[in-house]
Amino acid sequence: MWPYRPGKLTELLAKEELSALLARDITERLGSNLLLVEPGDDEGEEPKLLCSIDEPTGSPFCSLLRHGQEGAESAFAGADAACERCEKKFAARALRELKNAENGPREPVSEGHFSARCHMGLQDIAAPIVVENKVLAIVIAGRRIAGNDQRSRIQKRVGKLGKLTRAEKRSMEKAGNDAVAPIIPANEESRQRLLDEIDRIPLLGSDLEDELTRSAAMLSALAGQRVLAARQAWEIDVLDSLVPASSELPLKRAAILNWLDSAVAGGRQALGIDFLAVFGRLPESIGKTTAPLQLLSQDGLRDDSREEDEESVNLRSEDAALALDPGQLAGGAGGAIENGRQGLEATSSLIGALQATPASPPGWKDRLTKSSFVASPACSAGLELVFVFGPPSGKTKPSPEEEDCPLLLKAARALCDRYLLASLESKRRELAHYEEKLKKTKPSGPLRLQRFDARKLIDSCLGSMQELAGSRSITIGLGGLPERLMMEADRPKLKDVFDCILLQAIEFARPDPENSSPSIVVSIRRDKKIRGRLLFNFDVVGRFLSGKEHRKLFTPAPTGAAGEGEESRSSPGSVSFREAQQNITWHKGRLKVESERLGNGKGPAGGKKEQWSGRTVFTVEIPSHPPKPRPGKKTGKTRSRKTAKKPGPRKTDTNG
Repeated sequence: MWPYRPGKLTELLAKEELSALLARDITERLGSNLLLVEPGDDEGEEPKLLCSIDEPTGSPFCSLLRHGQEGAESAFAGADAACERCEKKFAARALRELKNAENGPREPVSEGHFSARCHMGLQDIAAPIVVENKVLAIVIAGRRIAGNDQRSRIQKRVGKLGKLTRAEKRSMEKAGNDAVAPIIPANEESRQRLLDEIDRIPLLGSDLEDELTRSAAMLSALAGQRVLAARQAWEIDVLDSLVPASSELPLKRAAILNWLDSAVAGGRQALGIDFLAVFGRLPESIGKTTAPLQLLSQDGLRDDSREEDEESVNLRSEDAALALDPGQLAGGAGGAIENGRQGLEATSSLIGALQATPASPPGWKDRLTKSSFVASPACSAGLELVFVFGPPSGKTKPSPEEEDCPLLLKAARALCDRYLLASLESKRRELAHYEEKLKKTKPSGPLRLQRFDARKLIDSCLGSMQELAGSRSITIGLGGLPERLMMEADRPKLKDVFDCILLQAIEFARPDPENSSPSIVVSIRRDKKIRGRLLFNFDVVGRFLSGKEHRKLFTPAPTGAAGEGEESRSSPGSVSFREAQQNITWHKGRLKVESERLGNGKGPAGGKKEQWSGRTVFTVEIPSHPPKPRPGKKTGKTRSRKTAKKPGPRKTDTNG
C-alpha cells in the first residue's frame, strides 16, 4: 500500500533481535516481567505476542500462580490459561486505546501510557512503541499493586479460587457446561503459599513508569532507524513486481499494448491506489512530435454504475478517449520531473492539459484532475509519456509525504523505459525486415553508383593512413590534387582500392639512396587522350619490383602461403590486389603497377635482386562517369547470324 508506512514492529526488527534486547537489557532495568505485543494481521484479529519474559524473581506471586507445582501436578489448575486470556484482553484494549489518541486512554498512568488491573487485581502498564506517529507495538510490564489497600482485595480473590458463586453455576449450567471453577488450587497448602506471596507484591511507583518509557523510546528509536531500509526494500519489491527482470521484452504492437495494460493493472494493485492512467503515443507513432498524447492505458477509472456504457470505450481507436497536451503541464514539454519535489499537482496541471473528446467517458476527466501525483519521466521530442497516479485507496490520511513520492517516479520511469525500449526496438526490427525484403525483391548489381567528391575520398583515405606512415617516418605528399573533383562511382569499393594501394605503398616505401626521407606522393589528373577518364597516381620510392614479383602481386596465392610480394591483404579488413583489380574492372577501368630501378649501383643489401631500390607507381584509370547499359528491346529467343535466313534475289514479274 502506498504511501509506505510500517504497520508492525516485525517489519523493522526481527523477533530474535527483539528477544535478545528484552532478555539482556530491558528486563534487568525494569525489575518486572515483560510482554511485547504487536497488532494482528487483519483488523479485529487478536494481537500477536512477540516476546514474553517471565522470571520467577520478577513477580513471585504470578510465577507461583501460573507455574507452581504440587508434586507432579499443577498447584493451580487452569491458572496459566486464565492469565494468558487476561494478557490478550489487556493487550487488545491497550492497543485500541493508544491508537485512538483522540479518545484518550481510560485509565492513564501518565501521558502515553495505558494502565489496568488484571483478573487477580494486579496493576499492569502498557507503553507504546511509536514510529512515524504510528503505534507499531506495546511493551507491557507491572504486576504490582497501586496501594496497600489492594492487598485485601487480592486476598479475597485468592480465597475464592476453586469456588463458584450461584450466579456462575447457573450461567455455566445454562450454557451446558460442567460447573468447574476457572482456577482450582491443588490443596489448601498451595492456597496458603499464594496468600503469603501477596505481602511481597511491590507497590507501583514512578521508577517503573520512567524505565518503561525509556525502554519503549529506545525500541522506537531503533525501529525508526530501520524505516528507510525497510521502505527501500519494499520499493524494490514493488518495482520488481511491475517490471520483472526475467520477463522478455514484447516486440509486436499487440504484445506491447497487452503488456502495458497488465503492467498498469499490476502497478495499481501493488501501490494500492484508486487508479493509474498512462498518456503517450502508440508504438508505431513513437518519435513523431506531431502525434498527440492519447490515453494509452488505464485501470480504476471505470465507474461500476456505468460499466455497461464504458465497455465500448476503445482507447486505441482513431477517436481518442482523452488527449493530453504536454506543453500545458507545469514541467513543460521540454522538462522532466526528476524527483518527488517536482511532482505536479494534478488539480492545477491537468485541468488545462487534458482535452476531452466526443468519445470521452463521463467523469473520467474529473477523476484524473483529483489525482495525487503526475510524472513525466521522458521528455525528448516524440517520446513524452505522462503517468497519472490516483490517491491511496480508501484512505485520506496520512497524505503522501515528500519521501513517498520518489517511488511513484521510479515506477513511472520503469514502465516508461520498458515501453519506449519495446516500441523503438519494434520499429527497428520492422525497418530491418523491410530493408531485407527490399533487397530480396530488388537485387542490386555489383556496383552502387553515387555522385561524390573524389578529393574528399582521397583525404579520407590519407587521414586513416597518416598514423601508420608516421610510425615509419614516411611522408605522404600531395601533388596536383584539385580542390574539388566530382565523379560517379561506387564509393565504398573505390575506397577499398585506395586503402589497398596505400597499405602496399607503405610496405614498399624505404629511404632513397640520394634522399634518406621516404615519401609517397598522391596525385589526380585527367587523361588527355581519353575524355572523361581520371588517373589516380600513387608514386612511392621503395623496393624495385621485378617482372616475376609484378605478376605475383596480382596472382592468387595458395591458402596459408602468404609471400613477400603477394596479393594477400596488408591488414585485416583490407581487400587484396586481386579484389581491387576486380573492383576497378567493374568500373570499366584499369589498375596498373609500374616499377623502375633508381641509381646505377646496387642496394645496401649485398646486391640481392629483391633489395634493389626502385620507384613504383600505382595508377588507377577510371572513368568519371561509368557507362550505363543502354535500354534495349526484350530479346527472348533469337537466331544466330549463321543460321539467319539471307535475303534472296528479288523476284520480278515476267508477264509484264
